Amino acid sequence: MNKVKQIAQKYTVLYCIAVEILFLVVLTGIGFGLGAVMKEGNYYVMLFIQEALSALLAYGLLCLTGLQKVVKNKGRGFGKGLLVGLYLLIISVYTLVVMTAMYEGDRTLQPWYLIAAFLGCMACVGITEEFVFRGVMATLLLKKFGTDRKGVWKAVVVSGILFGLAHISNIIGGSALGVIVQAIIASMLGMVIAAIYFRSGCIWVTVFLHAFIDVAAGITTGIYGNETLVDTISSYSLVNLVSCVPYLIVVLALLRKKKIGEVKESMGELVESL
Repeated sequence: MNKVKQIAQKYTVLYCIAVEILFLVVLTGIGFGLGAVMKEGNYYVMLFIQEALSALLAYGLLCLTGLQKVVKNKGRGFGKGLLVGLYLLIISVYTLVVMTAMYEGDRTLQPWYLIAAFLGCMACVGITEEFVFRGVMATLLLKKFGTDRKGVWKAVVVSGILFGLAHISNIIGGSALGVIVQAIIASMLGMVIAAIYFRSGCIWVTVFLHAFIDVAAGITTGIYGNETLVDTISSYSLVNLVSCVPYLIVVLALLRKKKIGEVKESMGELVESL
C-alpha cells in the first residue's frame, strides 16, 4: 500500500478536506492562468480547457489515492444505475424543456463550435467532480464508515456537505446570497448523487447524470450565449431552497431499509479490495 493511500485511509475526513482544498486551489489557478493567456477567448472555450485539465487532475488524484478500480467497477451496471437515478434523469429532462421553452431572450444560436465547447465543458465537469467527490471522497468515506446502514448514511451526508462547500469558491465574481443558496442545494444534490453511486456502484452513471444536470441548467447560456454561469448563480434566491425538499425525499427513498443492502452488493467488493 502506498504512503498516500495509507494516509487517506487512516485520516479519511482530513484527507478529503485536503483534497478538496488542493483541487479548488489548482482549479482556480488554472482558471486565472487561462484568463491571462486567453483574454479575448470565449467563456465556454476557456472553461472547457480548464475543466479538461481538471479532469486529468481528478484522475491523477484517483491514481494517487490507489482508487483506480473505481473507474472500472461495474456494480449493478450502467442501465440499472440509471434506473436508480431515474429522478435526476426525469428532472433534468424537465428542466431542459422548461428552460428552453420559457427563454425570452434572443434565440440566435451560437456557432456550432461554441455550443460544442459548452457541451464538452459540462461533460468534463461531470467527470472531474464525480471522480473527486464520489470516486475519491465518497469511496474513502464508505471504506471508513462501513457498508451497513449507519455507515452508508454517514458517508452520504459527509460527502454531500463537502460537495456543497466546494461551491463556495463561486463567491469569486458571484453574489454572496446566490453562492450560499447554491452551496446548500449542492450539498443536498451531492447526497442524492452519492446515494445513487453507492446503490449502482458505477461511477459512470453519476458522471452522466451530473453532466446532464449541468447541461439542462445552463442550456440557454450554452446555446444562445446570453450570460455566464456566474450570472446564473448570482440570480439564486432563498426561494430556490425549495428544491432541497425533493432531494431529501429522494435520498430517504434511495437509502430506505429495504434497499440499503444493494450498497454492499454494488460497492462491497470494491471497498474491501482497497
